[in-house]
Formats: sequence, C-alpha cells, structure tokens
Amino acid sequence: MCSPTRLGLDGQPLSGFDTRLSPDKTRSTAKVGAPQSTQQTANAVVVNHWGATITNVTLRHRYSNNPEYQQQGNWPSLAENATSTPFQVIFWTGAVGHDYWWIQFEDANGKLWQCKQNFYCTLSSPDAGNTLYFFVNGSAEEMQCQFVSTQCDVSLYES
Repeated sequence: MCSPTRLGLDGQPLSGFDTRLSPDKTRSTAKVGAPQSTQQTANAVVVNHWGATITNVTLRHRYSNNPEYQQQGNWPSLAENATSTPFQVIFWTGAVGHDYWWIQFEDANGKLWQCKQNFYCTLSSPDAGNTLYFFVNGSAEEMQCQFVSTQCDVSLYES
C-alpha cells in the first residue's frame, strides 16, 4: 500500500484507502473550472507483468471519482511483458480533488480480476505531459502505479 507519509500539500494522502464513494464531495471546495485550477493531460499505459497474457483489459481514470470527468482505455489482449497503447487522461492541478483509478482484466484461466472502486493515486503538475505506468503484477496480485510525482499500489482480487 502507499506509504502513509506520502501526503500532498493539503495534508491529505496522495493515494490510498478513501472510503468515500463517488462523487468525492468532501473535497469539493475547489473544483474543475475554479480560477485556481489548471487542466492538465498525461498518457496512461498498462504494463502486463501478470505472468501470462491478459484479455479484456480496462483501465479507468476519474477526477474526483466523478463519472463526468472520466476517461478509459480498453485493450482486447495484452501479452506478458507488453505495454499497452496509451490513452489520454485529463486532470486538474490547483484543485483539491483526487485522481481515482480502476482496472479490470481476465487472466489466462478465465478469471476476472479488478481493484477496488475507490482507489486513488493523485496526479500533480510534474505528471503533466508524461506517461503514467500501471503495472499489473501476478505474483503480488496488485497494480503498481508509477508516476513522475509518486508511486502507489493497490491489491487486485477476483471478482
């Protein structure tokens, strides 16, 4: 799990175990469109370290866990050690929302895997214009997020 010492400038965790469900209304004082917020983009890719080919891969991003601010990438198949094609994610800096991530895929045995719905790993200004890596690790049954600004991980489970 992400280190509890990894706090943002607002004193909130950069990632972790937020039990609030969508949308993230408790952190809505400065939202999209607020004068102090800046829209940014980055490219997200999935790297398959599961141990075999995975199929029906979906990676979803939501700013403030709001479906109105959602992008997702879908790939029919991703070979072992392969990196997916990128998709663009939109996020805001200068606002107080988190960046929520969700992944789902099928393993070679036909089992469906995913992470929890409210996992967040927050992007910041240094991530703009860069590639965001999401490693699915079969031996640890987790997804590891690697950004310029931070690193986070979340457990994966059979659904």
